[in-house]
Amino acid sequence: MASTRGPVPVKLTTKGAAETLRVGPLTIRVYEDGSLTENRVSGVLIEVPAGKSGPPMHWHRFHDELFFVTKGTMRFPTPDGEVDASAGDLVTVPPRAIHTFKNASETEDCACYMTATPAHYVDYFRMLSKATEDNKQLGPGETQHLMALFGTFPADVESEP
Repeated sequence: MASTRGPVPVKLTTKGAAETLRVGPLTIRVYEDGSLTENRVSGVLIEVPAGKSGPPMHWHRFHDELFFVTKGTMRFPTPDGEVDASAGDLVTVPPRAIHTFKNASETEDCACYMTATPAHYVDYFRMLSKATEDNKQLGPGETQHLMALFGTFPADVESEP
């Protein structure tokens, strides 16, 4: 029986080995889904083509997100205004912060490395990718159902019971 105490190996995940998901116009590369971190943190690369947007405005009840922009400029609309983050900038989204993201440029692609804690939020991307295969469009009810499974809600849902 292998011991869970003591040194453990470091693991490299190359771009070619990352799990690749398509969610609408976005490409999401899953580098770490939590399987090596006891579900504490996941790490994905989100690629957003020029002129494209991510999800509708929303907030998370249970998890934190960090977005480290690696290419171009990503815009983060919030109720307090828009935040533009360029390559090398980091945006922190704690639980209950209303937000979304989109590419700030109509001509250049952008990308960011995103972490989520806890890590199981990666399964939301997997479920969305599967539900939207073959360019299937989800209705608002289907989208809200998937979001709610992961403690994620539209901006107009109050964050306190």
